[in-house]
Amino acid sequence: MSELLIRGGTVVTADWMEAADVLVRDGRIAEVGHGLETAGETLDAGGHWVMPGGIDTHTHLAHPIGRLGVTTADDFYSGTVAGAFGGVTTILDFGLQDQGGTLSGARDGRLEVIRPDAVIDYGFHLIVTDVNAAVLGEMPGLIRSGFPSFKVYMTYGDKKISDDDLILLLEVTAGNGGLIYAHCENDCAVTHLIERHLAAGKTGPAYHAASRPPAVEAEATNRAIMLAEVAGAAICIAHVTSSGAARHVAEARRRGAPVVSETCPQYLVLDDSVYDPAGGCEVAKFVCSPPMRARHHVRSLWKALEEGSIQQVSSDHAPFRFEGQKTGGCGDFTKIPNGLPGIETRLPILFTHGVASGRLSPERFVELTSSGPARIFGLDRKGSLRPGADADLIVVDPEREVDITASMLHSNVDYSPYEGMKLRGFPTWTVSRGEVIVADGELRAERGRGRLAERSPIEASELP
Repeated sequence: MSELLIRGGTVVTADWMEAADVLVRDGRIAEVGHGLETAGETLDAGGHWVMPGGIDTHTHLAHPIGRLGVTTADDFYSGTVAGAFGGVTTILDFGLQDQGGTLSGARDGRLEVIRPDAVIDYGFHLIVTDVNAAVLGEMPGLIRSGFPSFKVYMTYGDKKISDDDLILLLEVTAGNGGLIYAHCENDCAVTHLIERHLAAGKTGPAYHAASRPPAVEAEATNRAIMLAEVAGAAICIAHVTSSGAARHVAEARRRGAPVVSETCPQYLVLDDSVYDPAGGCEVAKFVCSPPMRARHHVRSLWKALEEGSIQQVSSDHAPFRFEGQKTGGCGDFTKIPNGLPGIETRLPILFTHGVASGRLSPERFVELTSSGPARIFGLDRKGSLRPGADADLIVVDPEREVDITASMLHSNVDYSPYEGMKLRGFPTWTVSRGEVIVADGELRAERGRGRLAERSPIEASELP
């Protein structure tokens, strides 16, 4: 029997916050209370907050971009190490179905890639690209076996599915405890605008954002929600960036529809000024889809977080190196791999700009970064400090401030979009299943120690 006692801290959950000790036994939460004792290791958490470990349900590690012939710069070792230093104890990544392939084949292939490398616990959504009778028939079994969520793209040519296919997928998930996780942009409009920009000679990185305006996100978000309502299905809207998309989610929830959504740190602290043409190729660092928006959209997202119409904040960590990957599209923005690094800075950004600024309560912070994601995606043993839950915790000094530079982060990327920011919320200790894996800036985790996280079918009535 192994024990770990975290003594003298302020415990923060999604429901309450008070001074308490946390006793861990054999990798699970044993007790939360006062005056607890152990013969095992003790962490002195005086002056610290003790919270459930972060759950990042949107990462792209070792993820190939076929049309460009590149792969994200973090594999499952460097990416999960970066996550651990940023307080992440569980990730949900993606397994991509090949055209003509099966979902079970995508699952098995992805597990082979992840198992040898991950230092924290993991799962993944299956990306459906080829909808047919066999695939629809596979889905109920996958849901029951711990893979209940399916990512779909309403744009991106080689991954895009049609509305006809989307409603078929929604009907299957509705009847079997699954969840569709949708990237919402109107493909027709995006393709049209890209062609118009290129024809006009507007080819540099600064024109990426103009080819994907807020309206294309809002329209597709509303369409996905409406199709889900027709099918009687729950749906999760990925990376909400605009006031229009956030409004559609809020309206659907007021109607009682089982709709949940996420946003990401980049959309909360950056805006469309990063796409200034005067920035030249440097602008490529900020190319992601959907892109950053005007400042009034940023304000709308914070309001949605405060009011509860956005239920989680994920990183959408899609790390590409600037030199040699992003720079390959400096003369044609369609050749820039889309995505930003952010797995390590997600919690500190939300802590600094949410909790420390007074926008969010500490309890709401835990709900958005851990407890909410666990409920949305069926991670029953994660995201809480109740007895019996996996002992995934972070111990944070709320006053310690860190100056962000690419060199102090652990992702295999040569820049940070948050360079120069001062952030609070980095953990002093990160604990995964009762094991201290980061301590005072030192990695203690062995490569491959992460495990496949257990997941249950998703009940629409239990969504946040």
